[in-house]
Amino acid sequence: MASKREYAPHEGLFHRVFRNPDTTKYFLQQHLSPDIQRSIDLDSLRLENVSYVDDNLRKHFADLVFSLMLKDEEFPSARVYLLFEHKSAPEPLVGMQILRYMALQWKDLYDQQLIMGKLPPILPIVIYQEQDSWKPRISFHDLVEMPSDSFKAYIPDFAFAFFSVRGLDAQSVQENVILRFYVEMIKSLDSPQIKEMLPRLVQGFVQALGSHTATEYIEIFFKYLTKASGVLVQEDFQKALSYLPEGGEKIMDTLADQWMEQGKDEGRTEGITLGEQRATREMLLEALSERFGTISSDLVRRINSIESNETLRMLFKQIFRVESLDGFKEQVHRATDN
Repeated sequence: MASKREYAPHEGLFHRVFRNPDTTKYFLQQHLSPDIQRSIDLDSLRLENVSYVDDNLRKHFADLVFSLMLKDEEFPSARVYLLFEHKSAPEPLVGMQILRYMALQWKDLYDQQLIMGKLPPILPIVIYQEQDSWKPRISFHDLVEMPSDSFKAYIPDFAFAFFSVRGLDAQSVQENVILRFYVEMIKSLDSPQIKEMLPRLVQGFVQALGSHTATEYIEIFFKYLTKASGVLVQEDFQKALSYLPEGGEKIMDTLADQWMEQGKDEGRTEGITLGEQRATREMLLEALSERFGTISSDLVRRINSIESNETLRMLFKQIFRVESLDGFKEQVHRATDN
């Protein structure tokens, strides 16, 4: 049974890129065969507020369902089903999952009395963005042991479209700024080139989307990068956000909160407040050293004397707001002298 979408942490980027019908329409225009495009009306593409991924699989998969009209009047509508796989090791039986999700969609349409005559077609597409050069078996028959060809008559068969984001050519989506930077970002996650891309991403989004919409996309892209890229440091984000006319400080605060949570998760071994405080201080000192270099022992001592998590979080955000180390020291003195 379909359920309303509840985003898992890794879903944000995928949903922000593809839930926009205009972006998905552009993607389909570039990657569906001309014959299929002659039979569908991409201008009628509409996002459906349903999901078919089981709750226990949400940390590895996400999905989006779109409806669209067919030019053949026999079928009132069709579906495009995007299944996003985010596992470091790909699922070899992804075809079996797709078959189940397609069957659930047809059942929903039948239960809602939206099927008149034959079942409407569903176009299943798998999007994979990890480093593994996975080449799945896209035909369902290839997943089933066939002692002889006679068995094929009793086994359902279909194929799904498969796209590895890392294998896509950014030039193929050049005209859509969101897809272009999505592909470029995924392909350069662990490369030094990602540092050079961040300012271009901010400027490109502002120019193409306007300040408000650009800020929304920049935040979700940057939140993903803080977890997914091992190359970037806090100053890289701060430098890129300087090209944003407004909203950069708010995004930096959001990223600071995320870094704090990540630091606490890494250091949360004791399961008590003392352990969380230590992890928070360590994260703060690491970020401070990264921003300003060598830190005096007196400043370290003052920070280590702070027991309030709220104060430590406030100081962490100040690291990216102040212009100099002296400015940050003033913040610490105010916090510890009161």
